[in-house]
Amino acid sequence: MNTETIEWLVSMAQTDNYESQEVIIDENDWGKAVYFIVSGWVRLENIYSQETVTIEIIGKGGSIGEAGILDGVNHNARVVAISDVEVLTVSAQRFIQILFRDSQIQNRFLKLMVSRVTEYQKYCQFYRQTGKVRLATILISLADKYGKTTEKGVKLYNFATQNLADLAQLNIEDCEQIIDKFKDKNLINIDINSQSLYLTNIKQLHHIIGKLGNE
Repeated sequence: MNTETIEWLVSMAQTDNYESQEVIIDENDWGKAVYFIVSGWVRLENIYSQETVTIEIIGKGGSIGEAGILDGVNHNARVVAISDVEVLTVSAQRFIQILFRDSQIQNRFLKLMVSRVTEYQKYCQFYRQTGKVRLATILISLADKYGKTTEKGVKLYNFATQNLADLAQLNIEDCEQIIDKFKDKNLINIDINSQSLYLTNIKQLHHIIGKLGNE
């Protein structure tokens, strides 16, 4: 976006803060606003009766809620803060104004929608891979989108095992075993004090995907 559009967007947005486990978008809130994540982590979860399943984790620089405005569909899902979160909130009406104002933004969101469709198509084939490949793929995807490169490796949040298990389509016991194996092989390192998960050997994680994914 050009500087003028960014300044206009920020002037129309309001800053909101959420605590860990607080609901940001409830089932009936889709289509009301777009949320741009300034800091922190959130999870998108589908609701099945009394059970919830994490289907996406989104971090700093990501956005949520735009699909609800563009498709007008009521989603049986909600967005919940994983950590403390700061967002810029733009109402649906103003978001539509922004799209009409700047063709660059239209193109960016069109590409975003296309990329999500592509990801979903790949996800449909996901279950055919081994559990180790699935979890490695999830970690690399999160690192590519939201990871921060540090001396210790690529830094992510220390997500709840259940969240990672949901994303990788694993039961929690199998997910815990794979995480322990990754730690034993120094592929990941978890710092409980800072609530951080480090991918310490991205190259080897890619190797796991390439090697086992073709077996």
